[in-house]
Amino acid sequence: MPEQTDRRLARLEVRRSNTEGACLRIAVLITSHSRRATTLRAVSAVRAAGSTIDLQIVLLDDGSTDGTALAVAATDPDAIILRGDGNAFWNGGLYRAWSHALSLEVDAFLWLNDDVALDADALQRLAASYQELTSARGDERFILVGATRNTTGAITYSGKLYRPYPFSFQLDFVPPDAKNLCAVDAFNGNIVLVPRAVVDEIGINDPLFRHGLGDYEYGLRASRRGIAVLLMPQTLGVCEANVRSRGKAFGGRDLSLREQWRLVNTPKGLPFRDWWHITRLYSGKWFLLHFLIPYRWLVLPRRFRRS
Repeated sequence: MPEQTDRRLARLEVRRSNTEGACLRIAVLITSHSRRATTLRAVSAVRAAGSTIDLQIVLLDDGSTDGTALAVAATDPDAIILRGDGNAFWNGGLYRAWSHALSLEVDAFLWLNDDVALDADALQRLAASYQELTSARGDERFILVGATRNTTGAITYSGKLYRPYPFSFQLDFVPPDAKNLCAVDAFNGNIVLVPRAVVDEIGINDPLFRHGLGDYEYGLRASRRGIAVLLMPQTLGVCEANVRSRGKAFGGRDLSLREQWRLVNTPKGLPFRDWWHITRLYSGKWFLLHFLIPYRWLVLPRRFRRS
């Protein structure tokens, strides 16, 4: 569209003319549910970086019952707080926050999981990479991904490389390089900076996904359109891995068939609709096999199930 292209060029020219001393404008998108202390820590980290970057928090408080929304409003009176009923989950909450943030005059959108303890210089590093890439490339067709580590220093969330294996939908884990940006195909959505130009081209996250998979799909969508998905050097914060016990997952050896079917279709399981959607879009001729493989635990005899 000519008008859309003109708007992109106009925004780019404004940023080029103000490279030195310009204050990058970022909408920080956060979803929370009843973990006030964790969310407040994330908000405080964002506020601490606000002296060099213009940061606008947009929080989707998904039915918290512990006063999260009131506490955030007291900590950051300028925060935009949207209310959910507890059924948005992560991807749904991100979609609502991002949809609202589209009306803001910002240069980019930052996905931030509230359980990430950002490094003190994390947002400055993201902003510097954004400015350097914009200047060097002459466009904003890129996404910046931040990896996280746990308290022992092990990488917990990062970028992914898509591998077209016949017998699985494979996204291989990619650790960050010590010094350089790394090209990846997808990512965990804990810390992700998306320029507005990318949103103009491919839109925002897909609301079909309620909790997981929306971050993988957005990265793959961008990659398929030739948008560079780049993993930042080192890590940008601490976030413990959320590993669910196999025994409590839908393939657990001790679960009844009814309980397995219930668990698999919860937002934090592997809902049929969500998995069908992503495999159909990205698995090519193998999509039906890729769709079926994770659900083999629902039909295998109990003695063969994982424990």
